[in-house]
Amino acid sequence: MQNAITKLTTVLIALITVLCFTSCGTSYYGAAENNYYDNYYDYNPAWAPDYYFGTRYYYFPDIETYYDLGTRNFVYLNNGRWLFGPTLPPIYAAFNLNNAFIVIVNRSVYTPWMHHHYYNSHYPRYYYIDYYDFSNIPYVRGYNENGRRAVYWREAERNRAREWGDRSIREGRKFKYSTDDRRVQQEVTRRITQRTAVSPEELRQIGNADEGRMVTSRSGTTQTPSRQAAPDTQRTSTRRSEETNYYGGEIGQPVKVQPQMRGNTSGRSSSTRSEGTSTRNREKTTSGRSSDSRR
Repeated sequence: MQNAITKLTTVLIALITVLCFTSCGTSYYGAAENNYYDNYYDYNPAWAPDYYFGTRYYYFPDIETYYDLGTRNFVYLNNGRWLFGPTLPPIYAAFNLNNAFIVIVNRSVYTPWMHHHYYNSHYPRYYYIDYYDFSNIPYVRGYNENGRRAVYWREAERNRAREWGDRSIREGRKFKYSTDDRRVQQEVTRRITQRTAVSPEELRQIGNADEGRMVTSRSGTTQTPSRQAAPDTQRTSTRRSEETNYYGGEIGQPVKVQPQMRGNTSGRSSSTRSEGTSTRNREKTTSGRSSDSRR
């Protein structure tokens, strides 16, 4: 009887130990309760938009370059190979990070540069100039694939915003705007007609662009959205109610995440530089297989 009790106790201790190991630690994509990376809020650069909960990568359509918050490196093409560095290469020395159009990459995607053909086709160079800047949709900072809508400049950043106007409307461009973009465009046009000023903060409210945004309040505390925020629910949808197009081709659509784009994230440590080094080495060995490069 004593032996049976001892064996039972040993089994229970082993089960409790296993449960403790599986429930503790960092959560990565694939866990039942979430599907986002660790937060990289503290790594968010000064030139970047407000941090969106769970974001790891940014994409710059104008120079076909990515930024990895986990390793704090830019990832760019050079002679058909992906290179990694803490700064942009000299060829992009004139590129202004402070007012660049930035795509906040879907937080379910891992190493997006390995699927560059998706991003290159969905976000053509300078498409935002006609679609946003010249279509009475002002103060657009970038595009958030998670919230599936434009990201607007804050009031204090208004001086960094690009020039905007209604050229595309006057020239009769027939874009198929999304519901959110059309709402902003119509409201701004109405206010301009009535000679009523519109502030960036009002635009943000009209476009409902603040979902999932992590900002620092005046008291210095970080405001974090709930995990049950609207973007998590909306991510189950794969299409907008209205498609957007650019000269006949769709633009600004969240890249549909496929299994191979998620990668194997088990066992990764986002806060260590050794992880960044191993990632760069792994990507460099496979970079020769990266097709779809236009360089």
